[in-house]
Amino acid sequence: MTSEQQASERAAALDCLRRGQRFALMLHVRPDGDSIGSSLALGLALRRLGKTAVLVRADDLPANLLFLPGIEEFVHYSEVGGEFDAAVFLDCGDLDRIGPAKILVERARRLVNIDHHPSNQRFGDVNVIEPRAAAAGEVAHALIRELGVSLDFPIACALYVALITDTGSFRYENTSAATHEIAAELLRAGVKPAEVARAVWEDRSLSSLRLLQAALAALEVSGDGRLAWTTLTREDFQRAGAHSLESEGIVNYPRTLRGVEIAALFLEEAPGEVKVSLRSNRRVDVSLIASHFGGGGHARAAGCTIRAPLAEARELVLARAREALGGGRAAG
Repeated sequence: MTSEQQASERAAALDCLRRGQRFALMLHVRPDGDSIGSSLALGLALRRLGKTAVLVRADDLPANLLFLPGIEEFVHYSEVGGEFDAAVFLDCGDLDRIGPAKILVERARRLVNIDHHPSNQRFGDVNVIEPRAAAAGEVAHALIRELGVSLDFPIACALYVALITDTGSFRYENTSAATHEIAAELLRAGVKPAEVARAVWEDRSLSSLRLLQAALAALEVSGDGRLAWTTLTREDFQRAGAHSLESEGIVNYPRTLRGVEIAALFLEEAPGEVKVSLRSNRRVDVSLIASHFGGGGHARAAGCTIRAPLAEARELVLARAREALGGGRAAG
């Protein structure tokens, strides 16, 4: 996409946000820091402009993000009434990712799709897709600035969470000079990096650590050491007393193994339904693996859901991963 096209998309989104008065900002299912942070920041900014911004969720919010100022404003889609000038989606690659909250789309005159995933399906009436952005929070930051809203502490904190969660605290290759420049601006608005980092990364429940223990015990590595994966069954969640959101980030553990290029987490969400998280280190574009199964994401982080028994889903994905690595068996 050319810079002119990108500028045109932003202008269309800004026009919609300026003209409208009532908005629904929609989280995707299993919301992460980027989805929550960018949606919360833009919603608070719209309220500062005197508009109605309803923050909508379909799932529970992660416990480690409940410290965010304004997080209590998210309401379950079943409690949302009325119509909207626009439904706004941030960090949402396709419309189905909002799950059962999709019923609210019928009440919106327009759909505004704001994202940074290259695999985004451009489902909106207005689409602002910027793959060079490290997070949807970067795009939200630009829109908030162009709307003329100054960065108060709640907005800055939400944007900072969006940045650090999608960049692994600025460790991933999507981190750019622009990312750090935005972060510096957010710090000047009052964000305390150490406090946010502790809340996001280090304030964990016992059940989440027990789930991690089960995942590490199930870790498998290919004979050549380039492919590593682990599996969490429904029984693992029951034994740990954990819920699905507490598996967030576990896929990064096999990714850190020396020599590993592709890491995978297979999560049995229901009988015959497996959520797959994929990560790569340097060479393989895992979004191509995920897209083969109807998913998507980025070159280094992607995912999909496969409706098949756990063992079958795992072998299907591992076979694709072996092909991406250039052959070789993935048996541990």
